[in-house]
Amino acid sequence: MTQTENIRMLLEKFYDGLTTEAEEKTLHDYFRQGNDMAEELKEEQLFFRAMQPEDCPVPVALGERLARQINQWNTVEKTARRSSQRASLRWITAAAASLLLVVSVSVFVYHGQGKAQQPPQDTYTNQEDAYAQTSKALLKFSKSLNKGIEKAQEITPKQID
Repeated sequence: MTQTENIRMLLEKFYDGLTTEAEEKTLHDYFRQGNDMAEELKEEQLFFRAMQPEDCPVPVALGERLARQINQWNTVEKTARRSSQRASLRWITAAAASLLLVVSVSVFVYHGQGKAQQPPQDTYTNQEDAYAQTSKALLKFSKSLNKGIEKAQEITPKQID
């Protein structure tokens, strides 16, 4: 097996996440040397060279910028936490107010029912008068209902469309 074939096999294992540290070191060393290699391995060489710490200098003031960014994230997190606490407090206050309202209404209704209520009084003292008035009201209702039914039957399907 040639060295190029061995490197290709190691690359396949590397991208599958199955290489050992020694195999990864072999890959890094191979691509660092820059020997004569196959054309398709040139892109891999760029990738592995970018992963080398000595080839990749640390930007100026990186630590300060990272610290500043972390502080900004902490500020955002604290603000979000406060707003969520305020929202929770609002929900708790609303629930307590609703509960207080329900209790107040139920106490008011309960005490209102406790008073002595007078039984409803009849409108008519004579049963015959009550019967006559009831019959008159039912007859009027029946006539109105019949008029409505007649009107509904007069409407043909063409008038509906």
